Amino acid sequence: MSLEKLLERIGEDARAEGERFLAEAREQAARIVKEGEEEALRAAEAIRSDFRERGERERTRILSEALTESRAAYLSVQEELFEEVFEAASREFESLPEERYRDWLKRTILANAGEGVREVIAAPYDRKLLASGLLEEINAALREKAGGRELVLGEREAEFDRGALLRGERFENNLSLRSVLREVRERHEEEVLDILFGEGKG
Repeated sequence: MSLEKLLERIGEDARAEGERFLAEAREQAARIVKEGEEEALRAAEAIRSDFRERGERERTRILSEALTESRAAYLSVQEELFEEVFEAASREFESLPEERYRDWLKRTILANAGEGVREVIAAPYDRKLLASGLLEEINAALREKAGGRELVLGEREAEFDRGALLRGERFENNLSLRSVLREVRERHEEEVLDILFGEGKG
């Protein structure tokens, strides 16, 4: 083989080898690009998923806070309205006609004048009612019911606006209007809530 042909043959072999290396390099580059794209897609999905979870947690937190604030505001308004109802009831009670108030005071004292009660300490308004014949009526009813036991009107006045204090040797029963209304309020709270807000169990 002549030198010229030998050089030509070597050149062809080198070109073929170079083209094979180039083809392999292209394939490897394409594979690396594809793997890189897949890895980038996986990373992007992981980031999206992480942000979705964070977003959901944040949304849940915000909603929870909003619900808590809303509930607190609702309960505050409910409590205010509840207070207003009983304040209105108290004012209404204090403005009852004398005869109706007198009947209430008589019934309340008789219902609470148990064994051992000896003295009535009354607010100024109630003291006038008791001194003007109401205490005599109460004592007459007690004599019929309890055989001779009577109450006396204490010398001092009670320190509240309306109602009375029943005293025995070792106890006092507070029948002030505020105290009685508070007891009624506690006993009937659910019924009042049911009327006002449709939420009670009564």
